[in-house]
Amino acid sequence: MPISFENNTIATFSTAAPAPKSAPQTIELFLGIFAHELRTQVAGTVQVCRYIREGSKSEAFFQALETTTLDTLHILDNMLATVKFHNGKLDITPAYCQIDFRSWITPVIRQQERTAALQQKDVCLILNPSLENIQVTTDPVKLGQILQNLLSNALKYSHPGTVITVKCSLESNIITLQVINQGMEIPPDKASRLFMPYERLDNGLAGTGLGLFLSAQYAQALGGVLAVQSERGNTVFTLTLPVYR
Repeated sequence: MPISFENNTIATFSTAAPAPKSAPQTIELFLGIFAHELRTQVAGTVQVCRYIREGSKSEAFFQALETTTLDTLHILDNMLATVKFHNGKLDITPAYCQIDFRSWITPVIRQQERTAALQQKDVCLILNPSLENIQVTTDPVKLGQILQNLLSNALKYSHPGTVITVKCSLESNIITLQVINQGMEIPPDKASRLFMPYERLDNGLAGTGLGLFLSAQYAQALGGVLAVQSERGNTVFTLTLPVYR
């Protein structure tokens, strides 16, 4: 079970989706998940198009546009293959393959750096030497969606002029990935509900309320755990995953 921290004590809560009351509600959630993932990717494509329209016609932006568009297709293909509506409930079956961890995470971070720069923020990757030249077996698309959701959330709620830090380490065949930001603190009563569908920290901001729920579901499907700690203006989302080689 994921862990939330309240007044320096540890409280556990489940990230599993609440049992649906009816098949229509589950279908609504199923469609909402697809809409959320498509919205996230299309928003990235639109943003790159704006850069180009404003005169930023460097090769890097054209490459970013191509990358974002291809990522959209990969994510939709992955979701169609791995997320199913079956017998009134959602089934998530990861599509495992072997990846080089550093080569996988670097472009994910770079994609978010452009968004961060527009908001007068920065994204810093701290990769422990234990993950240098390491091959791991996971679902890279699902893992990428988790990290992208966590970074998007950190950018949305962090203060201007701050740095979002991504820390990654490997110990005892467990990868720990942390996304840390300085900004709006999450009250304990909200922290315990953040991984439920349609829950948002601030209802005044745009979003479907499915990003953290989806991230928690994917983490669970990958055999991992997603947790949150928020105190004194620092919020830390921690993902722990078993390493398969």
